[in-house]
Amino acid sequence: MKAVHFGAGAIGRGFIGELLHQSGYHVTFVDVSEAIVNQINAQGSYDLYDLDTHEQIVIDDIDAINSIQDPAAAAAAVAQADIVTTAVMVANLKHIAPVMLEGLKQRFAKGAKRINILACENALGNSTILREELAKLNADFAPHLDEVAAFPCTAVDRVVLPERDAEGHEVIRISGTFELDVELPRTVDPSHQEIKGASYVDDLQKFIERKLFLLNGGHAWTGYIGLLHGHTTIQEVLRDQELLPYVRETMGESAALLEVRYGFARADLDAYIDFIIKRWLTPGMSDPIFRVCRNPIQKLGPKERLTSPTLGCEDLALPFHRHAQGIAAGLLFDNPEDAQSVELKTFIAQNGVVAAVEKYVGVASGTELFKEVVACYQQFAAGDYSL
Repeated sequence: MKAVHFGAGAIGRGFIGELLHQSGYHVTFVDVSEAIVNQINAQGSYDLYDLDTHEQIVIDDIDAINSIQDPAAAAAAVAQADIVTTAVMVANLKHIAPVMLEGLKQRFAKGAKRINILACENALGNSTILREELAKLNADFAPHLDEVAAFPCTAVDRVVLPERDAEGHEVIRISGTFELDVELPRTVDPSHQEIKGASYVDDLQKFIERKLFLLNGGHAWTGYIGLLHGHTTIQEVLRDQELLPYVRETMGESAALLEVRYGFARADLDAYIDFIIKRWLTPGMSDPIFRVCRNPIQKLGPKERLTSPTLGCEDLALPFHRHAQGIAAGLLFDNPEDAQSVELKTFIAQNGVVAAVEKYVGVASGTELFKEVVACYQQFAAGDYSL
């Protein structure tokens, strides 16, 4: 069996690639990094290190293709695949779409079997977003997309820590626990579960939102607020006894929404929050805030980890003050090496924060949430970081 996975970064190799390997697939990684592609092809394998058991896991039966240098080979791999997955960050789905589309067109031309394409990205409707990017590229072929592929959405979660050893070689450490939920009704064959270790669920949305709001939203809030307070890693924030209660309070706002919206038991949600924080504090783990907070335009979007639960809380008249603070801190995120941070900062300097909240956060002016975000931004921008 052949799997094609777009994105040979830490998540690609340390999470999705490992599950595909354990499921019996030969895995072809498609990436734009010449160094990673060359390393995979030269070694024919890579090692993972389990943070929980301290075991070394060897991932072999793999190869890699550079989609910039050889797009034809990447498209041909898609044309021959039994499953296609991605882990490239949702903003990059549009960049891999042309090669993927060419492969799907080849499948259609030869009448190949329909396959599942799973976008394993931290975004609501991740695989649907990928399908939309494919459809944009060729209006004539768009009606045939569902004839050659199914696009079940996913929810993904695993701690993956890429590091360098003393000799400069990359080391990927992974947590033994993970979550890959796949939208069962939208798969090609709901009776066949292709990936071992994945959970195929009938109602994916509630699991996506639980993970996106509590884990990813809590992560982002911790990063944006922690940076204002001078911290450089998520772990420093969580060890700050003044800030930790606010992290929990923020996640609690999302938990209240999930309890009402989906009927999750609050005790179960609180246990999930405890699990998340404990995992973030895994010994040896160091999560740089600049990494967690990168791409702020994406992370502050109306369907994303901070704004989406905040809008939900506002609709149900639930508390959202902590989330508003997180959004405001996100608007202040300043990293000259992050293109989205630069764009956001430039736009605010030229047009003001009111216009930025409307444009990037997607919150209507005049609402209580809008007023709260603007007020928090003005407070933080003035140097008052009190919570």
